[in-house]
Amino acid sequence: MDHFELDGKAATIVGADNPAGSAIATALGEAGADVTSIENVDDIRGPLDCLVCDLDHFVAKPIEAIDDNDLADVLNKNFVDVFRAVRTAKTNMREGGRIVIVTSVLGQRGLPNCSAYSAAHGATQNFIRAAAQELAPLAISINGIELGWMDWMDDRIDPTDENAERAVRFTILKRRGRAEEVGALAVWLSGTGAGFVTGQMFAVDGGLTQHL
Repeated sequence: MDHFELDGKAATIVGADNPAGSAIATALGEAGADVTSIENVDDIRGPLDCLVCDLDHFVAKPIEAIDDNDLADVLNKNFVDVFRAVRTAKTNMREGGRIVIVTSVLGQRGLPNCSAYSAAHGATQNFIRAAAQELAPLAISINGIELGWMDWMDDRIDPTDENAERAVRFTILKRRGRAEEVGALAVWLSGTGAGFVTGQMFAVDGGLTQHL
């Protein structure tokens, strides 16, 4: 159980106002970490033992309906801000630090009308893999938690859209994920039990990506 104890660890959560981020903040606090929640990546301060980013901004439009402002917005909020957060954390993190990025299964799977959103999360996931290479010499790990159909995402599923309904039909466990299930995984990734784990994506999706 020592692997799940974070006593004395300093953790910063960016995006704790989102359901997954809030659950992670609660879980890390219950594990003993001193948790600071911030909204802006420019407010990241050190020294840090753990950084969590949950910067989800969902956009669903056909390609021709996404103007340059929409495109910049979805890329900035889902990828660029994550890059900036990790860049800052790298210089403020203690040896053995942990970085956990919340992302989406649409970063590796595509759906109609989600082109920009999928592209942004695809960039984030490949960034995690590449950043792991640079952070490893500093004994800092970085991993991603990719979410499937969660119980706060009703606004994303149009019951009349057959393509959108695939997220519901193809979830193997036949239910939506819960925020606390994300929090538990984040605690493991933030502790000593995941010391030999980096550059990986962990799907909390009820088996959705095994079907799509």
